[in-house]
Amino acid sequence: MKRLVVAGVSLLLLYLSVTSANAKSSVAWFQQRVNWQAGKEALPWEVAVASPDGKQHYRLALVPLWAVEGGIVAIEIVVARSEHPNVNLLGERKDIPQPFVITVEELEAGVSKSQFGATRVFRVGRAKLQVEIKGTRLGPGLGECQNCIQEFSAQILFGT
Repeated sequence: MKRLVVAGVSLLLLYLSVTSANAKSSVAWFQQRVNWQAGKEALPWEVAVASPDGKQHYRLALVPLWAVEGGIVAIEIVVARSEHPNVNLLGERKDIPQPFVITVEELEAGVSKSQFGATRVFRVGRAKLQVEIKGTRLGPGLGECQNCIQEFSAQILFGT
């Protein structure tokens, strides 16, 4: 019985040391809830983020994508190095669904039903970006766009 108790305590201590080591190694470089609204000009939301040691510098952005006929039909999640702010490290936009592009169609169907889900996780080198879509509002846009993105809210976490 005594051996069983000692073994149980040893396993518990091992588990606690592993989980606390993992918790200490996780560092948030940026964490914020972002509420973006289209407004008159629908400008991108963006922020500059540096690693704690100051060696890595990134641009995080939510960029509205406009339809030709007017209105915002998607939001692109962008992570770029400061020396190349227009090169998205998450990938290049294509005509196929991309996890870093949130479209009106996804939002209409329910983002939780999307093939990419409401929480999107990306690896950027040794860093990790997590974007959890919290809410959106669709409505008439400019021109012929009847169901465009008017508001977009997400919890953004970027770090190691």
